[in-house]
Amino acid sequence: MRDLLRSDAVISLPTMFAGQLVITMAAFTLPVAAPVALPDMGVPTVFVGFFTTAVYLVAMGAGLFTGQILSRLGTVRTMQVLLCAVIAGVVLFDLGWAATGVLGAMTIGIGSGPMNPSGSYILARTTPLRWRPFVFSVKQCATPSGGMLAGMIVPAVLVQHGWQAAVGTVGLGAVLVILAIQPARRRLDADRPARRRVSLVSVVEPIKLMLRQPQLRAIAVMGFIFAGCQITLASYLVVYMIERLGLAIASAGALFAIFSFCGIPVRIFWGALAERVLSSRAILILTGFLMAAGFALTASFTRDWPGWAFALVIALLGLSANGWVGLFFAEIVRLAPEDMAGDASGGGQFFAYGGIMSMPLLFGALVAATGSYALGFAVLTAMSLAAAALLFTSGGKRTGRPPTASRAA
Repeated sequence: MRDLLRSDAVISLPTMFAGQLVITMAAFTLPVAAPVALPDMGVPTVFVGFFTTAVYLVAMGAGLFTGQILSRLGTVRTMQVLLCAVIAGVVLFDLGWAATGVLGAMTIGIGSGPMNPSGSYILARTTPLRWRPFVFSVKQCATPSGGMLAGMIVPAVLVQHGWQAAVGTVGLGAVLVILAIQPARRRLDADRPARRRVSLVSVVEPIKLMLRQPQLRAIAVMGFIFAGCQITLASYLVVYMIERLGLAIASAGALFAIFSFCGIPVRIFWGALAERVLSSRAILILTGFLMAAGFALTASFTRDWPGWAFALVIALLGLSANGWVGLFFAEIVRLAPEDMAGDASGGGQFFAYGGIMSMPLLFGALVAATGSYALGFAVLTAMSLAAAALLFTSGGKRTGRPPTASRAA
């Protein structure tokens, strides 16, 4: 622990955590506010997945430019720029038209894309090797924390002041974080990666890297499925609970908050165990089986279920579908060739965002065509099992030495 406390991770971790908290809160705010906001825009609520897709479609591409952005701005300034994109996206969404709502979601996607690769770069550079799974998992707690805040704050503000004020609270949070992380810039941005020219070859290299290595390729497929399942549930949980199970928006928002909150302690728990008691890969395999069990139970929900039973199942999904991301990035960094932690993280995120972009849209199309949420959750069950099986059969030997500070971007 002493070596961790003496490292620059004590500065980089809270800096990255704060920025990621607000950016992910912005992304989660859209589906939480959807039952009220989308009808005002003239959009059926079943198409909430379209807005999630808009966020992550843009984020997929934006994340591939992380290395070039970091080489010009540094980590802290990059995070501040991403938060400015969130502010712009909130303003566009709050205009209340369908077209500006989609444009606002896409602008939030600009902020979301380089978020995780930037954090992977600075944490890989500042964190002692043996503490990386733990530190990466703690940093990724910002994602469920953002979801939890969205589930708690947005419905409360929405009921009192309307959905536009509720969404606007995220923009205020972004302004506060931009100011709060400024003091860290001198320390963390002093040693930037070598300046890199923006070209098609450099942008697609992270994708090629993930596809070249069999172990990284398996992790990429797993990330596609796990991320798609996670965000599909986050996108449709509130709508599902209100429209099909008859819950009030405050109760549905509370379940969303439970889903998000459970991702916080489990990420810390898995991060503490990873590479000490169990391998990261073994934990990810277990996560796949737990996700499958949670989705199977969600498919069987009826209005006769008591509230505590809903909460238990959603908690199980929070502990599984919302608890894997830190280990995903730590495993990518572990398997990455020498000095390519940031590139590999950007490539892994590209595939994860591919699942995030496509699966909510496909889930919504399936529900719209069949009228059955149960069928949609059954598909998520099967995909979770397939991802766990792929990891189990693929192995996970190290493909390169740990990244060094000079080129891990």
